[in-house]
Amino acid sequence: MNSHVKRLDHLNNRLDSVANTLQSPSGRTGSTNVKHSSDDQVDALPVLREYNTIINETLAPFVTTSRKIGGELITMVDHLIRLFDAQRTFIRTAVQTKKPTNDEQTINLVKPQSTEIEAIVAFTNQNRKSTLFNHLSSISEGIPAFGWILVSPTPAPHVKEMSDAAQFYSNRVLKDFKDKDPIHAEWVKQWIKILTELHAYVKQYHTTGLTWGSYNQHGTSYGSPRNPPSAPMVALSKMQINDSSPKNGFMTSINSLSTNATSYLKKVPDELKTHKNPHLREQPIERTNKTQIHSLNTSSNLTSGTPKLALEGNKWLVEYQSGRTDLKLTEVNMKQTVYIYKCSNSTITIQGKVNSIVLDQCTKVGIQFTSVVSLIEFINCRGIKAQVIENVPTVQIEKTDGCHIYLSKSSLNTEFITSKSSEMTINVPYGDGEYKEHPIPEQFKTSLQNGKHLVTTPNESSGV
Repeated sequence: MNSHVKRLDHLNNRLDSVANTLQSPSGRTGSTNVKHSSDDQVDALPVLREYNTIINETLAPFVTTSRKIGGELITMVDHLIRLFDAQRTFIRTAVQTKKPTNDEQTINLVKPQSTEIEAIVAFTNQNRKSTLFNHLSSISEGIPAFGWILVSPTPAPHVKEMSDAAQFYSNRVLKDFKDKDPIHAEWVKQWIKILTELHAYVKQYHTTGLTWGSYNQHGTSYGSPRNPPSAPMVALSKMQINDSSPKNGFMTSINSLSTNATSYLKKVPDELKTHKNPHLREQPIERTNKTQIHSLNTSSNLTSGTPKLALEGNKWLVEYQSGRTDLKLTEVNMKQTVYIYKCSNSTITIQGKVNSIVLDQCTKVGIQFTSVVSLIEFINCRGIKAQVIENVPTVQIEKTDGCHIYLSKSSLNTEFITSKSSEMTINVPYGDGEYKEHPIPEQFKTSLQNGKHLVTTPNESSGV
């Protein structure tokens, strides 16, 4: 970790140095060779005209709807507007410019976009208690789609993947506001439309990746626009595709440019692989002087906030608790919910029936509860053990590694909903206080039956 921090500090110093160089007279004589076209000629190019169409005809109504809903969405769409504008400026520069000959210049060019992406993710994390949190999450889950500029040779599937990720929280918005205000359904429709049109745009105009220097001042091609990218960008695209964390993929790719091209071929150690360490996927953003860079945090600073155990309205908040084995909620009722956030190495007991329970970004936490009306949910957790004394209708597990549920004899009809998780077990009671363990499948096989229907079954090779 110390070496990783030193590397980030070194990268920060290099970025500041490059920024100063590019702003100096000598820095402007670099090898990017911008072809100064008139504004009208450049904007008339199909590659820019279609991007402007997305902004004017699809983004604009989404912004209007977001501002009507109000709340935190007003700030969020301001970031989104700036991100679109930064990417439009970047594309505008790229089509008139030969690809930079050094990695620092590439970093400097994408910096305005990375700044807004970081701000969007950070703003979502700061507003977890908002009634619009699912709206914010839908945007922050889909926003890595804008990292297509660093993906090759097929950036369009990357955009589609991020659109699918955004759909998860969009569906929650639809569910929460189904019988309330129809403006939220319209909001979801408009946001998914933005991502869909971005996907179509990238697929049509950047099929094998962003093309540098595609057009000269007369709007004609410089030559073959599909020349193979240089070694650093090839390696960068491979890292982007192999990164199992869409949120971190864009910024990880940028940070990776700080090393030389051959270093990309080194084997990634297990402790840094996100599919083996899910806690690396949802890390907070650290900001350094003048430069905003994602940093990987370990579970040791997972509980860096002020410990809290309080009832606010109808919501119990249990936050940043570490090393506690005596946490108990006793005076609860069916109208109350329990939200447990960034706790570690602790045991929590809930005596009584509550409406729902959510564990978010918790590590090595044990929870025992009497009953819930709707569900208990685990999001971005590791090493969780949960025991129900009476009833729990639904258990939902998302992006969690290691979740072991102990049922009671009266809760054998519980339904389990899982996604992007591993090492999950259901422990069923039998005899005198003993349990039989049943692993939840992690790997599946899907086949097309009669050319009409998809049938999915657990893959036998997964050991289930």
